[in-house]
Amino acid sequence: MTADLSSLEFKSATLYTIRALLKSNDTATLIHSLNQRMAEAGGFFAGEAVVIDATEVDKPIDWDTLLEAFSAHNLPVIGVVAQGDVLTQAQDSGLAGVELSANTNRTTTAPQAAGEVSEPVAAATPLPTANTSAAEPAKPNVEKPLASTSSAAPTLVIEGPLRSGQRVYARHADLIVMGVVSRGAEVIADGNIHVYGPLRGKAMAGARGDAQARIFTTSLDAELVAVAGIYRVIDSTLPTTLLRKPGMIYLKDQALRMDPLAD
Repeated sequence: MTADLSSLEFKSATLYTIRALLKSNDTATLIHSLNQRMAEAGGFFAGEAVVIDATEVDKPIDWDTLLEAFSAHNLPVIGVVAQGDVLTQAQDSGLAGVELSANTNRTTTAPQAAGEVSEPVAAATPLPTANTSAAEPAKPNVEKPLASTSSAAPTLVIEGPLRSGQRVYARHADLIVMGVVSRGAEVIADGNIHVYGPLRGKAMAGARGDAQARIFTTSLDAELVAVAGIYRVIDSTLPTTLLRKPGMIYLKDQALRMDPLAD
């Protein structure tokens, strides 16, 4: 009997995940921290795939209890980054060992005009550290392609608006959107993000850990912004100097900053 090979194919894919970095092996402490993070984030993380990074932990972890806590927050854990006995224990609890891409380091400069706003297990975004305010990626699932790149500075260019539910990821590149990023839409880049239009959805620059990345927009009215995994949910009205004005989002001293741009 001959199998019908056309019924299944293997193709490459990029999966966007959240990276949960463990700094303790104490289950109660980890779950308390998880509950706090999720309370800050509201529903923005719900349904997002998670990779747990336990590379800073060298003692046993109660994986079953920890995984139940993530599941209770609707955060499916799909893999773990660990080593030695910690990795073996995680695998015994059903987790797959994965590798995360190394961080990239880039130097960026702000553009002269226009607005500013600042792998997934191919690029994983870290959960925020203690001095950050509010939340990170949400999940729409339709990628919008198209683009131009240059060998010197790869850039993905999206011409036209992004509607609610659409997600665009610029892998190893900057991202330029020529149009509105609607509420519920999501733009992600390993480099900088430029939105020449209203930024009303979510924008995450430096997705592979580039703390020099920035977000630029001509009209800042976002739901969420993040640079190198440090994020902020914008759940209150921005100052009049920023709301629907040209603005820039960037990191300074491990804190997320938002500054207006001169006209």
